[in-house]
Amino acid sequence: MLQLGNLVLSERRAIIFRKTGIIADLHLGIEGVLEEKGIAIPSIQIDEILHEIYSLIEEHGLRELIIAGDLKNEFGRNIPGEWADVKRLIENLREVVDLRVVRGNHDNYLQTILSGYGIALEDGAQIGKYTVVHGHDDSPARRIIMGHEHPSIKIRHAGAIYRYPCFLHCKSDEREVWVLPSFSRFFTGSNILEGNFLSPILDGFRAEEIEVYAIEDEVYHLGNLKILGNVV
Repeated sequence: MLQLGNLVLSERRAIIFRKTGIIADLHLGIEGVLEEKGIAIPSIQIDEILHEIYSLIEEHGLRELIIAGDLKNEFGRNIPGEWADVKRLIENLREVVDLRVVRGNHDNYLQTILSGYGIALEDGAQIGKYTVVHGHDDSPARRIIMGHEHPSIKIRHAGAIYRYPCFLHCKSDEREVWVLPSFSRFFTGSNILEGNFLSPILDGFRAEEIEVYAIEDEVYHLGNLKILGNVV
């Protein structure tokens, strides 16, 4: 993990603020969506995600967990496997940590599931000086923690290609934004060196204003996007 001011970047793809953990883009139920497309894989993601969350809670003594959008995967409806995975996550965590869920663009119909547990689907959550949003829509907040982008970086070295999920820290005179990697291992991420960002929140940041923190066994500061674009 890497301590930066009052935030901790965890190699478990989370940002920690005091006793609150923030994760994004779990995409529960992706196995069912793939199965409908003819790709049969076992439903294994929920076990790994719960293991990682339990480890985060234990390592940092978390009392609160904020999911910054895309808890589930399917846009148009709640498919059976998705429903089962979301329920299992809530039922395993609600006695262990206070759970808050921020709306993502994949979270249509999620409130149907959450309402059975008395959990609100929030448009944003305040934590210290930061506003936690998903990132698919713009926000008036000046300090933001968000998901949505699934950032990763692809590095070529000695004839091999390596891809690492990463955190982004975007800072200008007007705005400061932290971007979380996807918490789902099914989403290796979009290479930040290949094209534009999806979120309107990131519009206007110059490459030299975006610092990259890659995740492997630890969290490593690689430098800013302008320098990396010239050397990687």
